[in-house]
Amino acid sequence: MTFDGIFFRRLAALGLACAASPSGLAAAEPAGIEFFENHIRPLLVQNCYKCHSQKAGKAKGDLQLDTRAGLLKGGEVGPAIVPGNPKASLLIQAVSYDNGDLQMPPKTKLPQASIDKLIQWVAMGAPDPRDGKTADITDKDAFDIAERKSEHWAWQPVRRDIQPPSVESVGGVDWANTAVDRFILAKLQAAELSPSVRATRRTLLRRLHFDLIGLPPTPEEVEAFVNDTSQNAYETLVERLLASPHFGERWGQHWLDLVRFAETRGHEADYPIPEAYRYRNYVVRALNADVPYDNFVVEHIAGDLVESPRIDPATRCNESAQGAGFWHLGEATHSPVDIRGDECNRVHNQIDVYSKAFLGLTVGCARCHDHKFDAISTRDYYALAGYLQSSGYHLKDVSDPVAQDSAYNKLAGLRADSEAGLLNEFASSVQTKVSRLADYLPIAAEIVRNIPEGRDASKPGDYTTLHPTVQKAANGKNLQPAKLAAWIGYLGKARGNAGDPLRDVVHVALGQP
Repeated sequence: MTFDGIFFRRLAALGLACAASPSGLAAAEPAGIEFFENHIRPLLVQNCYKCHSQKAGKAKGDLQLDTRAGLLKGGEVGPAIVPGNPKASLLIQAVSYDNGDLQMPPKTKLPQASIDKLIQWVAMGAPDPRDGKTADITDKDAFDIAERKSEHWAWQPVRRDIQPPSVESVGGVDWANTAVDRFILAKLQAAELSPSVRATRRTLLRRLHFDLIGLPPTPEEVEAFVNDTSQNAYETLVERLLASPHFGERWGQHWLDLVRFAETRGHEADYPIPEAYRYRNYVVRALNADVPYDNFVVEHIAGDLVESPRIDPATRCNESAQGAGFWHLGEATHSPVDIRGDECNRVHNQIDVYSKAFLGLTVGCARCHDHKFDAISTRDYYALAGYLQSSGYHLKDVSDPVAQDSAYNKLAGLRADSEAGLLNEFASSVQTKVSRLADYLPIAAEIVRNIPEGRDASKPGDYTTLHPTVQKAANGKNLQPAKLAAWIGYLGKARGNAGDPLRDVVHVALGQP
């Protein structure tokens, strides 16, 4: 099945999966329960259960915090929380250290971020799914995944054994054009309701435009569709809109919302995420290219590891690798105080987005306990967390490999040509200098030979003044007196130094053994 066909079905399946909740939680908002499971339960377990839970076998101050009833009942000084009113809640006063006689935990105050989460939770009405019973989830045997899958409706395979019902015509007109219409009409007729009248061509055109590409039709497009009397006018219009580049832009927004796409981190500094736009454009192109959904999923999970990546025909860029960029998009703190805690929260955000988008499941619930009704255990959660935590971010070149090779080959040729030119120039320069060396050495050696033994031959001084013959020889050979004086200094120094690299040259020049 092509991408757009499965895409709409996945959205519907996701909506059903997220709507599922145990009957005992019907009164609580799913977002509130998720907030409790992600932030409040771990905080209470880590900091409070040791002294205020059934598992600990004690409840100091007659306060039990491992049940909602225990929080509402409170302890010796009254209820621990007043849902919706953080200021009146003793729990908030205790953790904030506002009351000198009531400070919890007693030894170390909680981080301000944890206190803020508790305040936010109480202000939300303190949603809490705990039914008053606690269980040791760390030592119990793992549940039977196969049994859970066989029992829960969300895990049952999709069946097509339900036939559309028979319906009556409406006013002598066959109102139902599709199987879906027959289901809708059957419910309407059972409720003694009449369906809406058939939309006019102008209305239908406007609806299709806004639904598929998010843009209104032009006056010319309206007139063309209204005056199109062909039997397949509707199908032609739909195909044209599906082929529009605006289709990917319109429906890509829904997918980007699902994976919580943003071009900034959303923290206090709200700094931008480099190259985030590439993933957004990747999604738009994928929808417009009708990429199969299974390929789309693989590219998201590990697109950088695909052996035969999908190549964009227009730019020749690696599309598969860009899909994996979705892992990099998420909430993050730019300068966390607790680095390890921030890393765990980042991974949790990745798991939450991944599981809801691709599985239609709230796998994030298993961070602290086995899922209450889905076949997801804490072992599953931390196996996935380990996979993500062991994976690092790195930049990957996604440009056209053929163009890259061509550019590299061109650069290599330019480098080879430039190096060859430099080598030729260097060789020519060296050859010129070497040929002149034969003119300088004999004269320099003659001067050194005539320097008295007691005189420092490495400091010849102004030989153009001391030895008029040097000046005469330099002029006769078209030599530079300064260079000649330098060679006299080199040879004079080497004559008295056994370790000098020019010692052998001096001996040859001076005719010494």
